Formats: sequence, C-alpha cells, structure tokens
Amino acid sequence: MAKFDSYLLGKVTNSVGNVTMCYTNKQNIAKAKIFSRKDKPTPEILDQRAKMKVLVQLSRRLLPVIRKGFAGIGRGTTSNAFVKENLVAVETDEKHVATIMFDRVKLSKGLLNPPKVSVTYASENKTFAFEQTMEKDEDGYAFGDDKVYVVLLETVLSRSKIVALRDRSESGNMSYALPEDWDEANVKVYCFATLKNGSAVSDSRYLTV
Repeated sequence: MAKFDSYLLGKVTNSVGNVTMCYTNKQNIAKAKIFSRKDKPTPEILDQRAKMKVLVQLSRRLLPVIRKGFAGIGRGTTSNAFVKENLVAVETDEKHVATIMFDRVKLSKGLLNPPKVSVTYASENKTFAFEQTMEKDEDGYAFGDDKVYVVLLETVLSRSKIVALRDRSESGNMSYALPEDWDEANVKVYCFATLKNGSAVSDSRYLTV
C-alpha cells in the first residue's frame, strides 16, 4: 500500500493493471491486488470443503424435501440449514474424499415429535408398505392434525419422492410402488411430521426397511 499525491488525476478511485487506487482521509491510496492465496489449506479445511461439496450437491436434488423439513430454521436458506445440520453425517478418508452416511442424514429439524412409522418392502411386487401408529396430542409437540410424510431417497440417482401419509391422529397402512428406474438396494427411507400449516416440523427419523 502506498500514499501519493496527483495534481493531474485528483481524487483517484479506479484500478489500473494489478493496482487499485482509492481516496480516503484526504489522501490517494494505491494497493496491489491479491490474485491468489499462498497459504496451504490444512487437512481439516480440505475435509470441510469435501463435506460441504457433497452436501450442497445433495441439497440441490432434495430441495422440495428440504423446503418442508427445514421451514423456519435459522436466518439463512433451508439449504444452508440442511448442510449445517448434516456435516456430522459425512465422513472423509485420508485422501479427503467425502462419503455421506445416509442412516445419519436429517431431512428435517424441529421441535415436534417425530411420527411413529414403520416400513417393509415386498420384492415380488416392488412395493413399500408403510404402517402408521395413531398418536395423541401433546401440547406444543404433537397435534392430531399434524401432517406425516415419508421420503424415499435413491442415493445413486440422487432422486427423491415425498409420500404423504395420514394425519398424526390416525393409524393405518399405505403402499407405494418403487419407481421403475430405481434400485431397491439404493433406497433409503425417512419420515417426519409438520404442523398442518407447515410452519413447524419434527426431526426426521431414518427407517430401517
């Protein structure tokens, strides 16, 4: 950084080459531009970057789910909330390659009680069967008209399906056929609940098929 006086140019506020000039405190200041960082990233930084990358990619494919599951969380976007919540669900190896542990992924975050849902899969007709248990109201944490959802995630195709089940106060069964191009071995299943108006949610639960 250098100070200079210029009767010809007066107050200078532009850039020339790799030098940026500005006028402050009644003086012209010239600063060299910094084009690249020379510090070497630490292993921790490389791991964090790898985790962020895979989670941002996943969040883009899960956007309809995330908009429901992270409604009203924090001051940023629902995608940012999803990435922050799921950093602990990603592991890295010695080469800083990130792997998502899908049984630890959270597709929603909130104060409501998670719903009581179980799932089975019938290979012969490629159908998932969901069994929902009726739940009573619990002031502030569960309401009879809460909406209950399951999410199917095909981890290789990075595609998802949201399936609406019954309200929390109801019980029963519902079936859903596996999409034609999905591989059952790659499908992970989750469930969560929201208020009727969608303004609050529960933590998601990973369902063992």
